[in-house]
Amino acid sequence: MGSATIQARFGEETYPVGRFILDRARALGLSRSTLVRRLGYRDIGNGHKALAESLTTGTIPPQIAKHLADALQVDASLVAAVMAATARQQRDEASQRTLARETAYRTAFQPHLRCETEREIPEPLFIAALMTSARLRLVPVCSETWQVSADERDRLLKRAIQDHYRERRGHVPSFGAIVGYTAVVMAGYRLDFGLPYDLDGDQMGPMQPVERLHEAVLGTKPGDSRLTGLFRDTQIIILHEDHAAASTRSS
Repeated sequence: MGSATIQARFGEETYPVGRFILDRARALGLSRSTLVRRLGYRDIGNGHKALAESLTTGTIPPQIAKHLADALQVDASLVAAVMAATARQQRDEASQRTLARETAYRTAFQPHLRCETEREIPEPLFIAALMTSARLRLVPVCSETWQVSADERDRLLKRAIQDHYRERRGHVPSFGAIVGYTAVVMAGYRLDFGLPYDLDGDQMGPMQPVERLHEAVLGTKPGDSRLTGLFRDTQIIILHEDHAAASTRSS
């Protein structure tokens, strides 16, 4: 055994599995280093890191899961029950985050016009990340478009679509050829609803579900998104009518 029985650090008792591991380790008088060795780690430093991450996140890697019951001197079925309780808490937390995001999205939602393109996933990715998918695919329209009658709305959208298609020469950097347009008029839940329009600006059918634009992220290392949207305010310039090339200049 180690010289100091394990004690909880900040955030390590958030999940059932964290509380269980700490409680059993204290009951057995185990130090962190002793517990790490029982969990099969030869590199104690890596073991400490893996254990701390497991306690704070509730996510148990295979190395720890394989040895946990024996390390804590309990039946494997008890460990399974604790893990199931942890998974339920994680699912509930994910649901709460989703509900919070959806509430914020719905509160901020504004009807908008966007172009549909041959590629949903941009290529090259970094252009979309630097300029944002919204900057590349949303079509500017006057605010009154969404406040007038349906016929007048369609007239204004037709003009905006024709102008956009002509100015972009039928192409969006990273996303390829423009294949249609959608007036997104209602927020849904994890998707929205909109009206489809063809390249000439004529409505093609009734309201339909619309997947939201996925945002590419860019950074200098995994998990870093600081470069995302760096050029979101730059002007898009199409260089050649018959070539899918684009450059940007400062507005």
